[in-house]
Amino acid sequence: MADIFNEVDEDVRKDKSLALWKAYGKYVIGVAILIIVGTASFVGWQNYTQSQSRSQGAAFEAAAALVAGEKLGEGAAAFAGLAESGNAGYRPLAALREAEAMIAAGEGEKALLVYEKLAADGSVDTEFSSLATLLAGYYLLDVGTTDQVRERIAPLTEPGNLWSASANELLALSYIKDGDTAKAKEVLALIGNDAATPEDVKGRVSQLLAAIEGK
Repeated sequence: MADIFNEVDEDVRKDKSLALWKAYGKYVIGVAILIIVGTASFVGWQNYTQSQSRSQGAAFEAAAALVAGEKLGEGAAAFAGLAESGNAGYRPLAALREAEAMIAAGEGEKALLVYEKLAADGSVDTEFSSLATLLAGYYLLDVGTTDQVRERIAPLTEPGNLWSASANELLALSYIKDGDTAKAKEVLALIGNDAATPEDVKGRVSQLLAAIEGK
């Protein structure tokens, strides 16, 4: 009889966790990606100003305008061209925007290949190659398995990694999606207690912990 009650209790926890994921998961992912890509854009802009590549800046803005105008295929192609011919700052940033446009156009599998190519590119700065891995993890959280997500982002969750806070946030979301709120709370607590965690990530962590605990 006790086993039956344990099974029921476990089902209830999973149902609550699934409801939590539906309520918060997509929102947190969207906010996190905007912040991440914004950070990458700032780094790319710094590289741009240092190199004075005005023609590449114009090409990047033109590609961005195509995407903003819902011409996703054309925009992705324009970003792809810049990803091949751009300088050290614009090339990886254009690849990230190319993948973003592909996902918006419903071509996520192609976007995943772009992320994987950038992640394996030893000629770009590690903040970009690692970011590609992280964004691939966010994509897989929606369309793949949580095991795939955790396997992919494992190197990024280590202390000292530039994207460790965001990677661990994603790790916690993968546990929430699985229904394992105990592990999710453990990871979220570590993020919140880490002095190196950015304030925006800490804010989202606090909201997630409160939601898990039903506050």
